[in-house]
Amino acid sequence: MKANATYISYRDTHSFSNLVIDYVDENEHLKAFISEFPSIEAIGRQLERKKLQALDRVTLVDVLNRQYQGLELTSDVRQHIDALESEHTFTICTAHQPNVFTGYIYFIYKIIHAINLAKECKTHYPEYHFIPVYYMGSEDNDIDEIGTFHYNETTYTWRTDQKGACGRMKTHELKDIVQVINRTLNKDVNDEAFLMTLLEQAYDGEHTLAEATRIIVNALFGQYGLLVIDGDDVQLKTIFKPVIRHELLFQDSQTLVLDTLSKLSSQYKVQANPRAINLFYLNENLRERIEFSEGHYQVVNTSITFSKDEMEVEIEQHSERFSPNVILRPLYQETILPNVAFIGGGGELAYWLELKTLFEKHQLVYPLILLRNSVLWINAKTVASINKLSMPLESVFLSNEMIFKQLIQESNTMKSLQAIIRELDVHYDAIISLGESVSPNLSQSMSAHKAKASRITNRMIQKFNAQLKTKEELTFKKIAQVKQQIAPNGHLQERYDNFLSVYKTTGLAMLVILSRHQQAFGKEFLVLKLQGESA
Repeated sequence: MKANATYISYRDTHSFSNLVIDYVDENEHLKAFISEFPSIEAIGRQLERKKLQALDRVTLVDVLNRQYQGLELTSDVRQHIDALESEHTFTICTAHQPNVFTGYIYFIYKIIHAINLAKECKTHYPEYHFIPVYYMGSEDNDIDEIGTFHYNETTYTWRTDQKGACGRMKTHELKDIVQVINRTLNKDVNDEAFLMTLLEQAYDGEHTLAEATRIIVNALFGQYGLLVIDGDDVQLKTIFKPVIRHELLFQDSQTLVLDTLSKLSSQYKVQANPRAINLFYLNENLRERIEFSEGHYQVVNTSITFSKDEMEVEIEQHSERFSPNVILRPLYQETILPNVAFIGGGGELAYWLELKTLFEKHQLVYPLILLRNSVLWINAKTVASINKLSMPLESVFLSNEMIFKQLIQESNTMKSLQAIIRELDVHYDAIISLGESVSPNLSQSMSAHKAKASRITNRMIQKFNAQLKTKEELTFKKIAQVKQQIAPNGHLQERYDNFLSVYKTTGLAMLVILSRHQQAFGKEFLVLKLQGESA
């Protein structure tokens, strides 16, 4: 399978926030909210900063060895786990919830981006090791988001009565969905047979969602040396204990973040608002917010309460029961990992920019933040349709109505009509000028006639538009079909489709193509136009 790569500006996709566009353009206003903008030179400076942060590498390696028990590891994965004990080893991290069947297709792009950036860093700084890491946010309890994905024009939803952290949930209800998915695949095609077996193994009903996700990610990306780390871990939470204690006893993160938000929100939409306590209480079938009132801590929607002294004991004995929310999770990640760069989407970029002062408060090194690569796949049939319709690539991101308008405006008929109207305007101006030579009143009268004629020509244009739209109905229908493949149900493809939608066409070549064309420090949107099977 081959694909042609085209890169276009994020601005031309009309699909990204002003914050994303400004970040890609390295807007001066954003400098105050980051360590520095990403570059290969900035990686070198970030290495020096991260070296100064105390890290518990021994615990990190112990945890990874335990979390990977029972899995077949590639030599690269094994070497990377062992290498983390060295002070010359650093990570390139991306993060995501353990969505069922990996969720949105951009999950794959994030991981490939981390892999490619790690390779790029190794090329420029060969004296260090750089390891790509997927941080699995398994404590998330948003089952509606985590349990839904789209594939083959169908929405699949995980129906379960299980509660609490989604990563801890058993996958027995997903076995039926696996059977439905596997019926869309062909067991006589090697890559599809591989995936069928993998899905059955992962979602066997005995594994938790976190375990299932690790199995899938390890099978797809173990060859690249990617490591998966699950934050829902007793030993890792022990490392984070000082931040947990500070958050519960002093509750000052809200003030720090709100101060940053007051500066950011003057130009950009706020992504995440801090709470007085930015921790959940995590236990079996439970993940609920913690609030403090009248000298006591209350776990919301439960009867669980703690006095201050009791909370001190709970922190000391059971730090694993405290789960960071969106404000503190980045601090947790950067506490446990020797990380120099974090790769995230537009939403993640927005809330990371809120946190620099909070990192400074806890004496943690704020990482370089990279906007993840965005990718659009266009199958060979759709590529042919775009070429036949003579559509500029950038126009496929516009709304149907805008594309239709653009198509009509560029038609020979409308171009001829506009030329005639311009010629009429020239003649009217000549008449007005001629009237001026006779009298001012005549000139004004002729100007009024021109204005009236202008209103008539505008109605003419509208009628031409309407008739051309009717005449080109078949063309418009073809454009709508193109748009549905590129922007399913009005969404950017990467924010709607599951990776299965592409994998069904490309197989494992999907990962090879992405690895080849995604750019470590890319600042453009990648469009991959499939050509069909290679010889």
